[in-house]
Amino acid sequence: MKRILYLWLLAFWVVPELYAQDIHFSQFAYSPSNINPALTGVFRGNARLIGNVRSQWRAVPVKYRTFSTSADFKIPKRFDRNGFFAAGAAFNYDDAGFSAVESRTLKLANLNLSGSYTHKLADFAFLTAGLQAGFSNRRFDLDGLYFDSQYDPATSGLDPSKNHGEDFQADNNNFADLSTGLNFRFQDYSSCEIVNDLSKRSFLDVGIGIFHLNRPDQSFGNDGDSRLFVRYSPYLFANKQVDDIVDVFGNLNFQFQGPYREWLAALGGRVYIDRTPGNQKSVALSCGYRFNRDFGDVVYPTLEVQIGEIYGSFSYDINLSDFRVATLRRGGPEIAVRYIISKVCFDNKYFCPLL
Repeated sequence: MKRILYLWLLAFWVVPELYAQDIHFSQFAYSPSNINPALTGVFRGNARLIGNVRSQWRAVPVKYRTFSTSADFKIPKRFDRNGFFAAGAAFNYDDAGFSAVESRTLKLANLNLSGSYTHKLADFAFLTAGLQAGFSNRRFDLDGLYFDSQYDPATSGLDPSKNHGEDFQADNNNFADLSTGLNFRFQDYSSCEIVNDLSKRSFLDVGIGIFHLNRPDQSFGNDGDSRLFVRYSPYLFANKQVDDIVDVFGNLNFQFQGPYREWLAALGGRVYIDRTPGNQKSVALSCGYRFNRDFGDVVYPTLEVQIGEIYGSFSYDINLSDFRVATLRRGGPEIAVRYIISKVCFDNKYFCPLL
């Protein structure tokens, strides 16, 4: 297990340098479909629903808003105690930019369908392979947009009647997308639990997602060529059970896409107030840091609360880069909500739920 872990950690740093940046969240661990298709079905329970909302840089005119929702569920294969299939779907929506007409900024919407298979390598190690197929729509509206060619020097102001001088062959574009990934889960699974009583909480996930394998063209011109660069997303999620009620956890994510680079790291602790199945409650505090090789971008404290099978978390980006002059250090809030549906596992003829 140590050799596998060392090899994966080494792979994080030797990913080749590549050259538009994808949707991303500070609470990346709560957005598994955007990290790796192989995280489909890797959770303790039968079905999982997640919602993410992010608002960034509202202190400046060019703001960004992101919404994401996903659902995934296990498909147990009867008479196979060595693994299971899972399926999921995710919808992402993003709008960015400044327009005199608020609803007419640059928008991106995509729907992704994913599938995975998890195989038990040993009582403490599991390998998941995942595939994802998606459809995206990218569009904008010229109404409400102004260009420098519409500046009127006679009035030192804007003249909307002047030709904007731009040659847009289309104002929307549709394209298909393909992604894949692998995930290793290290966790004690020496026995099949009937219910999740939170007695075994330590685990380690390490893997990589590879997005835009087909290099889709997202340009607006008929003869344009604005192909998305392949995005590599290696990561590490770790949770260590300290005692009956206390955990510590750490998450790492590295994003490599064309000339863009992004590192995210978060460290925190969780306290379980009640571990009774059906009435479980916990509170977690963490702090994350987003940066690249040139500068630090933001620090983001996060508060997470669990009540039963509902998990809710709130984080706030505090801008540290030179852009803080414009943002007044207000990067933006982010909210994540997760709901897990679990059933009692009586049948030992198929693989019971993971974490």
